[in-house]
Amino acid sequence: GASHSGDAVTSLGSTLVIKLISDKPVYSANYGIYSHRLGDQWLVGGASNSGGAALKKYFNQQEMDALTPQLKPQHPTELNYYPLPGTGERFPFNDPNMKAKINPVADRLKFFQGLLESIARIEKMGYEKLSELGCKYPERIFTTGGGAKNSAWREIRSSVLQRPVLIPEQTDAAFGSALLARRGFYG
Repeated sequence: GASHSGDAVTSLGSTLVIKLISDKPVYSANYGIYSHRLGDQWLVGGASNSGGAALKKYFNQQEMDALTPQLKPQHPTELNYYPLPGTGERFPFNDPNMKAKINPVADRLKFFQGLLESIARIEKMGYEKLSELGCKYPERIFTTGGGAKNSAWREIRSSVLQRPVLIPEQTDAAFGSALLARRGFYG
């Protein structure tokens, strides 16, 4: 998994959470960015309100499972949405009044892929914001959470982010917590 400066982790659950290993901390309440010490490095990140909860406003799990094998990551839809499950965004910018920007198209497959592409662009905006504030743009991105299981979405994200999107060997949060504790204790 992520272990070096420039490595990142995106968790795709109900929300989109990113963390980037950095040599220096970054804090910005204006952009919802925070840092946690990790030995002599920092975990810099933020959490968008976009993610799986926004998808579930339009698709149930059965629909997503049925549409996923039909996705065409190599053929972007050109749809430009900002999916949110409700009002407000906190990262990569802070706007408590923001509303979702979505104009559904009749083609359910195209609509689904457009939402996935749009969440990938929000992920990219997050890493670009961290870079703008002094972090390196990630060299590789590990991914966890329910959305990480979707191989077509990983391909879409890799294309948008222009970086490899990888699944770590261990995805259990308890395993990651244990590694962080060990690193904090032993250095």
